Amino acid sequence: MSSPQVLTFPPIVQRSVSEQVAQSLLSMIRTGLLKPGQQLPPERELALMLGVGRPAVREAIRGLAVIGLLRVRHGEGTFVGSLVLRELLEPLELLIELNHGALDALFDARLIIESGVAALAATLISDEQLARLEACVADESSMLNSPEVFAAADMTFHETIIEACGNALLESITGSLYVLGKKSRQITSQVPNLLERSLEDHRQILAALQARDPVLAGQAMRQHLIRVRDAYRSSSQAIELHPPGA
Repeated sequence: MSSPQVLTFPPIVQRSVSEQVAQSLLSMIRTGLLKPGQQLPPERELALMLGVGRPAVREAIRGLAVIGLLRVRHGEGTFVGSLVLRELLEPLELLIELNHGALDALFDARLIIESGVAALAATLISDEQLARLEACVADESSMLNSPEVFAAADMTFHETIIEACGNALLESITGSLYVLGKKSRQITSQVPNLLERSLEDHRQILAALQARDPVLAGQAMRQHLIRVRDAYRSSSQAIELHPPGA
């Protein structure tokens, strides 16, 4: 006769006081009780309000400040962050800059997701959005000697396609990936002839969207991203081998 099975249960992990403080502040931000730009009470007052010690409040604020949800201004106090997507992604942007593997993973994600977004946008894009893309392409043709200005038009081009897909979740995911790729664009914008090739890629993407052809739109976007990825890899390897000033 077999012995009865012994059941094991995972221990209940209690959150630290600082984690509970952070969760409380997050809940207040999420529900709008704390609004972007609003100043928090001083640490001493906040600790009294929450019934905890000042060290727990200080640690919670430090953690939320690291991810951009709070902004600590020395001599002024602690404020709720702007909650603007680009600012919230700044800490992740730094991690990606420090980790080449993360940038490769970012390109892989963009290849999969943005190609699909372009295909979806081809079936939903409005005439007004097409006109905006046409204006971007027209502007880019006169910006080939100004990489920074070209980059701004490039961002508008991609953001318009993301908006045109009509899916709020995909817009959020794709927009985040595009913002996180800022560092790679700073490098690739200096690659000889890449802006010209990007302009031609944009024309092909636009033509596919104008034809409302999801297959062509997805293929055109994928080809564009592969070209940019390969240019980035080649350029970053060249910088590693021959760093500026070396």
